[in-house]
Amino acid sequence: MKNRLSKVALGAGLLCLPLLPTALHAEVTPEQFNLLMVASQKDGGKDFATLVELLVAANPDDEAEIREVAAQIMPEPAPEPEPEPAPPPIVDEDSIFSDSGAERLSQAFLPGWEKEIELTGVFTTGNTDQKSFGAATKFFRDADPFQQTITTYFDFNTSNGVTNKRRYGVALKNDYSVNDISYVTGFASFEGDSFGAFNRRFTLNAGYGLRVFDNDEYKWSVEAGPAMLLTKPAAVEDYETDITAYASSLFSWNINDRSDLENETKIFVGNKVVIENKTDYTLQVSGALSGKLSFDVLYNRDAPIDRKKTDTITRVGILYDF
Repeated sequence: MKNRLSKVALGAGLLCLPLLPTALHAEVTPEQFNLLMVASQKDGGKDFATLVELLVAANPDDEAEIREVAAQIMPEPAPEPEPEPAPPPIVDEDSIFSDSGAERLSQAFLPGWEKEIELTGVFTTGNTDQKSFGAATKFFRDADPFQQTITTYFDFNTSNGVTNKRRYGVALKNDYSVNDISYVTGFASFEGDSFGAFNRRFTLNAGYGLRVFDNDEYKWSVEAGPAMLLTKPAAVEDYETDITAYASSLFSWNINDRSDLENETKIFVGNKVVIENKTDYTLQVSGALSGKLSFDVLYNRDAPIDRKKTDTITRVGILYDF
């Protein structure tokens, strides 16, 4: 009989072994256990650890049991995986296309000037054999109270061996700040266009400008004054001189740390009517390199009969800023 009772007790003990972890909260009161359960389910268990410490402080003799039950209810979170190493930069930090490399080049070449070089190119073969190339530069210096800007451009295109675009030009703009919101300005430019509304043109103007907005995000200035246009309508004709009035709007928007939008509109009104609108959007790719999209609209009311009055030019290229 004793042997039989011993075997029954042993069997019952073995069956109860898997239940031991659950029975560990025998030293934890039902109220404490319920508090731990509620805390583990509320707000993702953010106050669970605080409750455990409070229970241990109130019941120091039961610390081991409280912590063991707490570990069963809400185990320690698994360690977060280490972040993957950042990919290598697109531009080598030692090259002239990085920010530091561009800064070194800027200090070596025309220090004190902000410089931009833009290149575009299109080459196609097959049904259409086309070669298109464009280049532009911009140099800017702020030597208070003077602000000086020098720009150049060149556009060239051939289609099936026939040249149908050849434009080039250079311009100088010099501003003198009278105060924080106004300035006087002078502008001179030369343009050549073998297939446009004129063959060559010199533009001279002087005026007064107002800075409507001038902050880190938006800049907008308006100008007005007299102008003189010396235009050569065709290669075999002489220059024509026209005195006009001009007005201009210069707007820039720093969209974010990587992108900018600029728009410049000029209107000349007199014996000749000329309207120029230029819009540029730049997006920084890496370091000193940016992608640039430009769209120009040029209107000449007095274009020769065999030439169109309106030209549009779209450019997509790479900009190097240093």
